[in-house]
Amino acid sequence: MVLEPDPNVVRELVHRYDALTAPDVPRADASTRTRLEGIVYTLRVLTGAGDESKALSAARGLVSGRDGGPHSS
Repeated sequence: MVLEPDPNVVRELVHRYDALTAPDVPRADASTRTRLEGIVYTLRVLTGAGDESKALSAARGLVSGRDGGPHSS
């Protein structure tokens, strides 16, 4: 049995990720880096992805309705 993450939670995490990686957000700020690391870690756990880009791709797929949930290739 595979548990599916709540799309609303994933959507909120993707929204936060996008907000923190917007061009006008300074990434040198320790608080921003810490929050971003936490979001990426959570997305990796929820999607079963091994790295940031795969986790983000799977998360975006999940919230858009495409196949991209946990353990997708």
